[in-house]
Amino acid sequence: ELSYVQTSGNTNTTTFSSKLQGTAALSATESIKAKGSVLYSENDDKTSANKYNIELDYNHMINEKLYSYIGISYIKDESSDYDYRLNIGPGFGYKFINDDIQTLDIQAGLDYAFDKYENGKKDEYIAPRTETNYRYRINDNMQFKQMLSFLISSEDSEKYFFTSESSLNLKMIENISLGISYRIDYVNQTEKENTDRKFLTSLIID
Repeated sequence: ELSYVQTSGNTNTTTFSSKLQGTAALSATESIKAKGSVLYSENDDKTSANKYNIELDYNHMINEKLYSYIGISYIKDESSDYDYRLNIGPGFGYKFINDDIQTLDIQAGLDYAFDKYENGKKDEYIAPRTETNYRYRINDNMQFKQMLSFLISSEDSEKYFFTSESSLNLKMIENISLGISYRIDYVNQTEKENTDRKFLTSLIID
């Protein structure tokens, strides 16, 4: 997915966003999934946003609906008071619905979390994590997706992270779609803004 905006004149701004996702089957029961995203924004030659994250998951199907996984996630956000966040851990997932019209996939796991703050402070803890992914095919050319995730520190209940991303994809030709997405990232413990919101229209290439 690609999104790009540039303005010049009284206001000089540049905003670039990109997302990449790929899945590969290793066998009939094993697969890997990789996701990455970048958001960069510049206003009058000053960086106003620079955030990227990378995720990698290994999945093993136990039966048609139940699977185990181990995942790793790295998040870098120069606009927050976190220098970076690294999470890694195992869990289980269950595909409650999985057909041509809709899918509902819920995961629950236990992560080892390592946070490094911009002031050099470090924090390590165990964190329960849940994630829900829902997809609904409205018709042959349009589909809706919703992702919700929640991670909380087992040592400090006031330290938690919540993410919601809603998207609508409209197919234009065989491998190209127009995408509209709205993402909310909420951090409960921070000295800066708790909530980041991102609304994007993107070109999607499959």
